[in-house]
Amino acid sequence: MLQSPFSSLLSPPPAADESRLLAWSGEFRDRRVERMYRQSRLDPARRMLQSCGLAATTAFCLLLIRDYLVHGHGQVFLFFVLVRGLGLFAGLLFQYLVRRLNDVQMLDIVAGLGMATLTTLTFMTWMISAPPALSAGSLVFAYLLVFYLLVPCSANLTLANAAYVTLGMSLLTATWLSFGSENLVGLALFAIIGNGLGFFGMRQIKLERRRNYMANEEARRVTEALTLARQEGRRRNEYQAWALDALPVGVMLFHPDGTIHTINRRAAELLALPSGTLNPGDSHEALLRFVIQRRDFGDIEISDMRYHIDRLMRGTSGTTAARHVPTGKILEFTIGRLPDRSVAVTIFDASERYALNRRLRHAVEVAGDGFVIYDAHDRIAICSSRFAALYGLTSDQAVGMSFEELVQRGYDRGVFSRDPKDQGAAAAASLSRRRIPERMVEIRTNAGEWFLVHERVTPSGDLVVVRTNITARRRMEDELRRAKEEAERALVDLRGAQASLILAEKMASLGSLVAGMSHEISTPLGIGVSAASHLAEEIDQLTVRFKDDQLRRSDLQGFIETATEATRIMQANLTRAARLIQAFKQVAADQSTDDLRLFDIGAYMHEIMLSLAPALRRSLHEVQIDCPADLMVRSRPGALGQIVTNLVMNALQHAFEDGGRPGRIWISVTQPREGRIAIEFRDNGRGIATADLPRVFDPFFTTKRGTGGTGLGLHIVYNLVSQVLGGTIAVSSREGEGTRFTINFPQDASA
Repeated sequence: MLQSPFSSLLSPPPAADESRLLAWSGEFRDRRVERMYRQSRLDPARRMLQSCGLAATTAFCLLLIRDYLVHGHGQVFLFFVLVRGLGLFAGLLFQYLVRRLNDVQMLDIVAGLGMATLTTLTFMTWMISAPPALSAGSLVFAYLLVFYLLVPCSANLTLANAAYVTLGMSLLTATWLSFGSENLVGLALFAIIGNGLGFFGMRQIKLERRRNYMANEEARRVTEALTLARQEGRRRNEYQAWALDALPVGVMLFHPDGTIHTINRRAAELLALPSGTLNPGDSHEALLRFVIQRRDFGDIEISDMRYHIDRLMRGTSGTTAARHVPTGKILEFTIGRLPDRSVAVTIFDASERYALNRRLRHAVEVAGDGFVIYDAHDRIAICSSRFAALYGLTSDQAVGMSFEELVQRGYDRGVFSRDPKDQGAAAAASLSRRRIPERMVEIRTNAGEWFLVHERVTPSGDLVVVRTNITARRRMEDELRRAKEEAERALVDLRGAQASLILAEKMASLGSLVAGMSHEISTPLGIGVSAASHLAEEIDQLTVRFKDDQLRRSDLQGFIETATEATRIMQANLTRAARLIQAFKQVAADQSTDDLRLFDIGAYMHEIMLSLAPALRRSLHEVQIDCPADLMVRSRPGALGQIVTNLVMNALQHAFEDGGRPGRIWISVTQPREGRIAIEFRDNGRGIATADLPRVFDPFFTTKRGTGGTGLGLHIVYNLVSQVLGGTIAVSSREGEGTRFTINFPQDASA
């Protein structure tokens, strides 16, 4: 509802409570409300100030004629001209400011300054030439009445200017003007009467104006409220009409006296009423006669229709359905009374629902091997003939039976066994207990048939049961179960054989390592033995010469040189043999125990390559290791050693099988991020065929089946990386461009 910004503050109070809203000066107590009120009256106030200022300036300047007639053109007249000129300037400035200002507070200030300026100029003329006492008193009286009654200004500024006039006149009279005592009494009376009449007149004018303003505001607010209420009522009626027309059901409203109030568009469509046949205000009898004359519902008579209406009104029948002959639709009528005794009739097109019911009955008959719906009391509401046939019933006979009665009939006819150990038969007696919203149960009859029963509880509390014959499926499941058990036994045997082959491959790798290391260690040991034998012969010769006193200085010098060289050769070869044995012991121990320990992965890589030196030396291929110094790893070095060994041997067997130019293998160890280790194994061999690349990690897959390949090398690598190291391995290759294996695993396996 539209209201003025302060209409709620200006609602007229009771007469006894007027002081709550208005002050002693006749203005509003709330300064904000007073300012808003005065701002609303800005234009009338501006016009009044312009008129008062123009009248005061004109009168003040016209007094020059009187001044000339009284004083001539002497020095006194020149003083009067100066004062009147100031008054003219002040008046013009006052007119300019009043015309330009749009703020009520500034306008009040200008009005107060204008009154004070006029009073000051008047006092200046009195000081130039004292007026008669009667004239001075009349002028003061007129000033006070004008200030109080005509100038539209706030009460405080008006009282301030009135006080200025009164005090200024009193001071001038006492100090400057020579008035007698009787004249002073007259001046005082003029001042007292002027202030009294002016104040009470100003207060009364302000009160009346504000009361009228409040009354006008209240009248305007009430008028707006009534207008909005009428508009709201019209809109509500329109919305109700629109809402009724938008309903998918027909609605007819009747007054308590039986006359028509409203018939919505859907009701007219369902009853096929021509436009203008029935209007608001017509009797309901007119509608009944129209329907009977057209025979909309066959041969039904008006008395029969009144009978059905009376039953609906008494609540004997909730809904009545009838076929509408002109349209062929089945309409459902529902009648109800409203709180004001009006009657509401709803009309629903039930054609689709009745057709749906027919289709539902047909669907029920073909739904699986049985379909039934139990109501909230566990009694059959809908039943298919196939479901009922199991119990020797028809669908019509089954409808209305309870679940317990149906199960008992199944026992009596021998459909189900009473043996509690027969779980399939016992499941039939546990159906329809509604403990869970949906479930599926398998039941078995004495004839050996299996049925899958699917139960679901609907939101309305009904229980829908669908029964399907699964005898053939159960036979197939039994066959599949036996085949699965046989396959699982074969898989266990296969996994055992696979484990044996993997262990054999692992031991063969370790045996190859032992054979290579034996050959490698025999060379430095043989050189050491030869050097020792040569040194022993030299010692024997030196001993013979010493005993025969034939030892010469040159012989001793030669022996020392020979002994030194032999010692150096023995020390170097024995050191090499010891280093080979130590590396072999560490690698062999790691591969056999596979314990978790902290080790330098770069140094361990070199130990592995040292153990593979015999195989690499025979093949003339080169291995290059790139690893950061002091990169410590807590993992299983045995698994890592076997992974690198298998990759190197796989490259020697497959990548460089042509025996041509010497190949190269690069092993790069990096730390891609904190806590992860990446090993890149790359060669420049023949590569892997594109068709074989997805199968390189499969067990028993090999391209060297006839030349000793088992197909378990890379499969072992894959298992060690994924299961022992807890990492991942990927392979990429192009034929003729080599192969790349990328291994990524955690730096600390214990974490």
